Amino acid sequence: MRPQSFYLLTAIFMFFYMTFVPVIEAYSVGVDLDMNAGACRIWIEDSNNNRIAGDGKGDYHACDGTAGSNFQEIDFSDQEYYVVAKVHFSAREQKVRGSFNENTCFRIHGNSAKFYFDQYDCDS
Repeated sequence: MRPQSFYLLTAIFMFFYMTFVPVIEAYSVGVDLDMNAGACRIWIEDSNNNRIAGDGKGDYHACDGTAGSNFQEIDFSDQEYYVVAKVHFSAREQKVRGSFNENTCFRIHGNSAKFYFDQYDCDS
């Protein structure tokens, strides 16, 4: 095979690949960390209850802005998902929101005894 043929075939392959292969999409979840005090963990689950992104088991962090940030953003691949929040030392059950197929935003607020996990419009 001559070099010109190789370059031509490579160019044709690249053209078809860039034109017909779909772009990989991704979703993003933004969470305002607005608790009075306490630690939390927030993660993303797929439709089979498998964790696909976010904080792992036992990976609690400050959710009151004392860790230098009052916002957490979680990016993950394009699929149906649920958002789960759990507060450390809380007697309340974890909060599950979803299912979603788009970017979403949430606010976690309250304290360890009574916390809230509310969705809000990301554009506001």
